[in-house]
Amino acid sequence: MQPNWQQRSPEIHARFLKIARAKGHLTSELDVLHFLALAICGEAGELANLVKKTWRGDDIDEKRIRDEIADIRIYLEHICRHLGIDLDDACEQKLEEVAARLNAKEQNTP
Repeated sequence: MQPNWQQRSPEIHARFLKIARAKGHLTSELDVLHFLALAICGEAGELANLVKKTWRGDDIDEKRIRDEIADIRIYLEHICRHLGIDLDDACEQKLEEVAARLNAKEQNTP
């Protein structure tokens, strides 16, 4: 069973698109894909900036970091849905590939 946020996310995304399209934006599927990709980059940049600030010793509210991570995950779920990709399956397959590479490296390590 999906977590509540994953159940609510498509409806909220659809509402966002409806508002954007009423203003003449995100009118094509390619526009939506570009927007989502850039949104992920923007949120990752915001997360990186907060991590940088903690690295230099600034006090950063943990909620701000959590919120940026959530933003990234939500946009990632949207882009996967848009492209017809099952994110859980993609992660399982990718981890299998990484594990195989690590196994090969470990066998070649004295």
